[in-house]
Amino acid sequence: MKLLINLCGHDGIISHYAGVGTIVRRYIEVLTILLKEKNIDYHLNLFTLEFNEDSMGYNKELWDFHKELENSSLYIVPNGTNGETSFGNVKNWTLASQNVARIINEIDFNQYDYVVTLCNDTPFACLLSMIKDEKNSIKAWIPHSTGKIYNVDSSISEEDQLHKEHIDWEQAAVDYINQDSNTYLISTGVYIHDHLIKEYQLKEEKNINIINGEILSRENSYDETDTMKNILEDLNQYDSILMAFGRAEKYKNLEQAMVLGNSLKVKPIIITQQYFDGQPIIEDYKKKAEETSSLLYVDPPFFLPQYIVKYFSKPMIMLIPSEREIFGLIINEIRRFKKDNVLIVANDRGGLHEQIEDLEDGILVDLNDIESSTQKILKHFNEEDMIRFNKNAQKRLENDYNLIQNFDYFFRKILGDDYE
Repeated sequence: MKLLINLCGHDGIISHYAGVGTIVRRYIEVLTILLKEKNIDYHLNLFTLEFNEDSMGYNKELWDFHKELENSSLYIVPNGTNGETSFGNVKNWTLASQNVARIINEIDFNQYDYVVTLCNDTPFACLLSMIKDEKNSIKAWIPHSTGKIYNVDSSISEEDQLHKEHIDWEQAAVDYINQDSNTYLISTGVYIHDHLIKEYQLKEEKNINIINGEILSRENSYDETDTMKNILEDLNQYDSILMAFGRAEKYKNLEQAMVLGNSLKVKPIIITQQYFDGQPIIEDYKKKAEETSSLLYVDPPFFLPQYIVKYFSKPMIMLIPSEREIFGLIINEIRRFKKDNVLIVANDRGGLHEQIEDLEDGILVDLNDIESSTQKILKHFNEEDMIRFNKNAQKRLENDYNLIQNFDYFFRKILGDDYE
């Protein structure tokens, strides 16, 4: 079989600043591993947006890596921001999608048995309808968030016209998927699957799952920097810590993580990435950190949290405090380290709920109730329970979150006997 895959992503190809970038990077790696294992004659087109060197998350090393990737081609298209932002608004998404569609539509699909186009996240949602219809063309949108879940990121209110346009763009994509025979929506978890059916009227038969997960066949490795080493050395003075991290967004709930850590009488460690220097919420974080004796790190190396988990040897709580999350990648990333000294705790919201079986492989809490959350965590923040949770978590990784296995399921669904 001869297979062409067009993979589109606003992050994870020449940049990395968010969870979307993490999963796009994994998709690329999984595709190369899986298709080689299957001895499939494939080519991978990577489409992303232009970045200037000052753009958040710009990564020259990642750019060079994907430019030289075997059996692949890299395309960088404009979205009208002159490389200043990769997400943008509907105007930017339309321009970027038109530019990608122009390239894809010039390809002779007859050269391939199948052409599979995977559009990651909202900016490429409506690219599906811009690509020419061919019998061997299979198209899918993979939403890693929606306007109705997050309301917005940090800049506009729910009633704002830009937010309405955001949701209308996503709804147009779902409407197209519902009526086009060779087009699908890929759900990355149970929560997002149910949300899209209820809130966007996605037809059940148009959904295919690729559950977010880990590449279990290889060990996670992260570059170490002097900054990371120095921070770890500073943390080693504490008998126990609570760590939480996320982008500088109100819904990430990082201030409540500081409050919880203070209540638990463990040192709160808060790591965040700001969108721009002087972002107002950073001042709020600084004030709360002072009130709660928390350590706040703004814009440290991207993989600092994973580095701390890997090398911090004393008891620690890894907290995912978000109020709205379709899937917490960090939960399985931390499980990969097989650390008996780490207790994974998540706010019982959205997609975090499906990843943790409470008191079996982690703990779910309601961070609106700090007192009960504190008591529940203290009851299980002990060696015996953490060893048991970690053992069960390793089974969950193997059974539910093997990303190669989950991608294999996707190809079986769309390619049928030809894939075998």
